[in-house]
Amino acid sequence: MVEREPGLNEALFMGLVINLQSTAMIALGKLINPVTQKIERNLDQAHFTIDMLGMLDDKTNGNRTEEETRTLRRVLTELRMNYLDELEKDRQEQEKEKKAQEKTGEKTGEKTDEKTEGKTAERGEGKTGGRSAEGIDGRTAAENKGENTQQKARKATGGMNDQKA
Repeated sequence: MVEREPGLNEALFMGLVINLQSTAMIALGKLINPVTQKIERNLDQAHFTIDMLGMLDDKTNGNRTEEETRTLRRVLTELRMNYLDELEKDRQEQEKEKKAQEKTGEKTGEKTDEKTEGKTAERGEGKTGGRSAEGIDGRTAAENKGENTQQKARKATGGMNDQKA
């Protein structure tokens, strides 16, 4: 095995942590993607990278310097908080969309007469201009999207609640 100069492993470890932090921040949409020069969000990728750092924390526990431990824990905390913040932004955006749809539906409903509403109800359609707003499972896209966000939140906090102090 090749001998390394003292401190090189510490520098390499810190470089790996910072590299993974940057990758996660790009996936969270907090940094510009250097390849595309665009802000891109991919919360699944961010979650994976945060989990990878968590695994690194577990696997190297007891074999790090105090500085490495502090840096790794600070990075994990920062990324987890940013991830949860992005999930909350998604939730708020979905609520706004739902309220906007409800307002649009109310205005549309005021303009229709009883005959039109009766025919629409017979066909099992809502106030969507003759198209069904429900998916195969009988739920609207907004309901499905809301559930996906809740699943992501559970998934995110499930891997994050076991954080060591």
